[in-house]
Amino acid sequence: MNTKAFGIDLGTTHSVLAHIDYSGRPAVVRNTVDEEITPSTVYFEGPLEVTVGASAKNSAVLEPRNYSELVKRHMGSPGVHYPHHGHDYSPMEISALVLRYLAECGRRATGVVVEDVVITVPAHFGITEREATRAAGEMAGLTVRDVIVEPVAAALHYGFGKADTGVRHVLVCDLGGGTCDTTVIRFEGDLVQVVCTDGDGDLGGADWDARVRDFLVDEFVHLHPRTDPTADDVFMNDVVQRAEALKKELSSAQARHTELRFKGEVARVELTRTKLEDLTAHLVDRVVDLTRRTVEEAGRKGVREFDDVLLVGGMTKSPAIGAALQDRLGLRPRLHEPHLAVAKGAAIFAAQREVQITEAARSAGITAAKTNQTAAVVTRSIGVKALDPSDPMIEIDPHKARFVVQHLLIAGETLPAKSDTYPFGIVFAKARMAEIEVWEQNPAEDSMNLSANTMVGRGFLRDMPPKPKGGTILIWFAMSETGELSVHASDPDSSAQVQFELRIDGLTAPDVTRSRDWIARHRLRD
Repeated sequence: MNTKAFGIDLGTTHSVLAHIDYSGRPAVVRNTVDEEITPSTVYFEGPLEVTVGASAKNSAVLEPRNYSELVKRHMGSPGVHYPHHGHDYSPMEISALVLRYLAECGRRATGVVVEDVVITVPAHFGITEREATRAAGEMAGLTVRDVIVEPVAAALHYGFGKADTGVRHVLVCDLGGGTCDTTVIRFEGDLVQVVCTDGDGDLGGADWDARVRDFLVDEFVHLHPRTDPTADDVFMNDVVQRAEALKKELSSAQARHTELRFKGEVARVELTRTKLEDLTAHLVDRVVDLTRRTVEEAGRKGVREFDDVLLVGGMTKSPAIGAALQDRLGLRPRLHEPHLAVAKGAAIFAAQREVQITEAARSAGITAAKTNQTAAVVTRSIGVKALDPSDPMIEIDPHKARFVVQHLLIAGETLPAKSDTYPFGIVFAKARMAEIEVWEQNPAEDSMNLSANTMVGRGFLRDMPPKPKGGTILIWFAMSETGELSVHASDPDSSAQVQFELRIDGLTAPDVTRSRDWIARHRLRD
């Protein structure tokens, strides 16, 4: 019996759709060309005419200007657009086209209309990126039941069907096409809990591809110094695809050759695994450093040994990754379905969230009594913009006083989380309204300074009686287990109060609806 709940690993370079199949096991849904993974790429053949996946990559060789890829790296970034045939597509809209294609693959393969989904995101994603991912699903015409972090999804798949063996700690290193996360997860009975996590949104297989691309171009120019092919989009796109293919082949081979052609000139270039490792040593260093930070943070939280070290994400198939983690950190990593574990875990999570559990899922032990409880953490500290109480200018001229971010939820807190109620002072007499700006700490920064934080949304507490200078309003935050933030504010001297679910600043429900209608007009070509 098919289930209506699907899990989607929406990746930077590749995406995967999965569900619980008739036997009660998580299974990947193959796409229209009978492949398990789909490149997260879109080619615009014309206005409202697109192809997605491998066919899009092949078409890009001929006309790269109408091709979009790696959009996940800009998810939630304001001002980033991809112009195609007179329309500026946002990263969310490009992602929505990929999601629409996956949903169509699911309908064709299972006979079920794909409606309810769980979509995965990197563990280091903040509120803006997560809400942008949720919005992309809505633009695709899907109902996004939850957004779950990728290492937790991989851990759910790892623990699926295993007997309760007490407390276990697992380190997950997730190195995909565009992002890298390292996360320590505790299994205790039915509880799957994140101990700590760290991540880099600009580190992934695409960076290995770029180093190989540069090497191939340099070799061509060295052999033909009077020729400069770098301004030719068709040549460069071809080199990018050859670079990716060489990188993958060198995960199992020791050397490979490829031929580059431009304006009658030919260069036969050899790339060895040793050379590849030399070219990308600095990238491996970043993976090791990221993992080391996570291991050290886990140690500070009392976790000093790991029962398993899992490698997920396509880039972990490179032997250099596992070898570096073993040689330099003393870990013993093993591959855990690198391309598929995250999507399968999302499917398990989606089935567990179903109001009605299917008989197939029951046969596999997914029941209301046995549903895993997943507990992630606050990824980045979140707070409210406020005047610095230590700045003497507050009393002299509040307009010139310094602003800081008073963090209410602190990075590392277990989800779901609720902050203490915090009093914020009124500095302007007779105020009848208070603007509440919500700010999130930037990755790898730990400071109250505005420069170390980014505004992610705002709301207004209205209809207060005139407040005297020195009066207060009360604010508290609540974050769900999947990272949705709700902001609550009230006036202790009246009945005035406000609550708002944080959405991307400037992206309203009508905006999402307009984009959904626009995306629905596109024809997906096989």
